[in-house]
Amino acid sequence: MSTLTKVFIVLTAIFSITSSVLFIGYAAQESNWKKVAQSAETRAEAEWAQRAALLASTEAALAMKGEQVAAALREIADLQKKLGLAADREATLTRNLAEKTNEAAGFEAGRTKLQEILDVQTAQLRSAEEQNRTLVTQGIDLQTRNTRLNSRVLELTARITILTEETRNLQEKLYAAERTASAGPGRGESGTPAGAVAVRPSVSGPIRAEVIEVRDNYVSINAGESSGVQKGMTFLLSRDGQYVGDLVIDRVRPTEAGGKVQLAARGAVSMGDSAAFGVSN
Repeated sequence: MSTLTKVFIVLTAIFSITSSVLFIGYAAQESNWKKVAQSAETRAEAEWAQRAALLASTEAALAMKGEQVAAALREIADLQKKLGLAADREATLTRNLAEKTNEAAGFEAGRTKLQEILDVQTAQLRSAEEQNRTLVTQGIDLQTRNTRLNSRVLELTARITILTEETRNLQEKLYAAERTASAGPGRGESGTPAGAVAVRPSVSGPIRAEVIEVRDNYVSINAGESSGVQKGMTFLLSRDGQYVGDLVIDRVRPTEAGGKVQLAARGAVSMGDSAAFGVSN
């Protein structure tokens, strides 16, 4: 064999061995690739399933969140509505508060004014109470003095009554003595027979007197026989120039006379009223 043929055979053998090695390596590598591909596909499917489950879970969560968001939106709408109502109520309460504040301010001003008036009235009341206490004290003093004066007046009245009665008795005795002296025993110089009733003095003019005592319907005046008053005379009673009534004399003494009131026109007769006889109207 030639050298070239040997070389060719050697090269062919080397090529065959190399090809076999390469083929075996390729086959082994291809098997590994298939395993890797299958493993990758399995992992991909697992990941896809996991992602699908995660997606479904996420979609469910999103749906739930959507419902929660819708519920939250509805709640927000309700809260906004309530907030609007609360705002309206707050505005109403604010207006009411402002009105009440103004009313309170007015009431406070009125209370302050009333307090000032009350303070003034209280001061005046205290002053009036002090004056009242002073007046009460003075009144007690005056009552004490009045009681003493009344007692003194009663004493003087009793004394005047006694003196008046004594004076009246003395006047009657004096008048009787004068009549007895003027008559004398038998006929006197005047020619009046003994035992005859002396003629009463005639009335020469009007008689004016004043009421000195009133007892029910019986009135006494301060004019008597010495002034020409006689029983049966009718005196005109008046007060401040106004007619009061008529007084018919039925009792006559030297310096006073008395009788019953008739035709009373203006209330009861009072002490101090005027009495007149023979006075032309």
